[in-house]
Amino acid sequence: MKYIIPIIIALAGISGMHAQDFSKFKALSDSTFRNSTEYQQANKYQKDAILFLEMLADTHPYYVKKDRQGKLMAKKDALLAKCADCTSDSLFCTYLQEVLGLLRDKHTDVIDLAQWAQKKQPKPEAEPEPEAEQQSDAVMAKKKDLFAYQIFEQPSICYLQFNQCADARTMRNDALPRFDTFLDSMFCQMDSLKVQTLVVDVQYNNGGSSRLCDELLAHLYPVHLIKNFNSQMRFSNLAAAYNPRIGVAKTAWENDGHAEELYTFPNSQPEPVDIPVYQGKVVWVQSRKTFSSAGILITLARDNKVGEIVGETSTYAPSHYGEVLPYRLPNTGVVGTISCKYFTRPDSEHADDPTLEPDTALDLANKEAAWQYILTTYGKK
Repeated sequence: MKYIIPIIIALAGISGMHAQDFSKFKALSDSTFRNSTEYQQANKYQKDAILFLEMLADTHPYYVKKDRQGKLMAKKDALLAKCADCTSDSLFCTYLQEVLGLLRDKHTDVIDLAQWAQKKQPKPEAEPEPEAEQQSDAVMAKKKDLFAYQIFEQPSICYLQFNQCADARTMRNDALPRFDTFLDSMFCQMDSLKVQTLVVDVQYNNGGSSRLCDELLAHLYPVHLIKNFNSQMRFSNLAAAYNPRIGVAKTAWENDGHAEELYTFPNSQPEPVDIPVYQGKVVWVQSRKTFSSAGILITLARDNKVGEIVGETSTYAPSHYGEVLPYRLPNTGVVGTISCKYFTRPDSEHADDPTLEPDTALDLANKEAAWQYILTTYGKK
């Protein structure tokens, strides 16, 4: 049977939700529980705890297996006992976050709106940056630009600091530079100077639009040969609330005996593009602050053998959950987001690795020493 998968509303995730209107988040339906004595006799926190557990079991890709759902539901009695004496939304959010545990993956979370509002208040004075990042004269010190490059002719190195996966197109701000034209200019200059090594520093990059990462990678490897992530989706009632066609696909999928399986999207290989591929060495710099789209970029580089990686062990998992669905709990009004897709890295032998290790570990707190290592190891001899 052919399953037609419509595009789900894509939101940026917890880090970008400050721009979202929480009132537009879909409320979870309690129609299944209205005749339940347990639900009817519960207070508002207990009612929403029941709905939260059911939504988590029905939506998150990790809980597609019945045995995992069973372990989740085993937490129900303890959660309801805590909620019986709950006195605030903030405390309720804490209880739900404890249930999430390791699934609180930057895309799956519960939002304490009181804390959220407090974070949005202007701070009396800016917090000082860590000492290492105050080294403004160091090449690898954090710049204010979204992206910027420097060419050092003597060691024949181009240093690209890629701080955020955002530009004029993704931010809808013509005052910002476009990443595609920026790359064209940078690679043109590198070609004219015959630069032998490109250093791509994403140690400050916490993500954004993967479109920019794809544009960079297209200059470094033939796009039609890139081994990409495999994408798997969990059909759910929450997804169906945003698009009813998902509900139709869910019913058909489960009736065909796939209730404990994720739907795997077929991989389509892009057509070749007329972009000259850089033939020099490529070095990637990652840190514990590298996340989301930037982490995906580093993973694709590793799995397609595009250059070497230096820096710190990642805090992101190369295979990861994503594609955010927002939700609202109807009795308390508490909101949150949950992943509905699982993205498996191309290197299937290391699909379950919790982190991505660099080829060479570097102490990025010492910018000068890290840069000297790069010059010595990858610069023109």
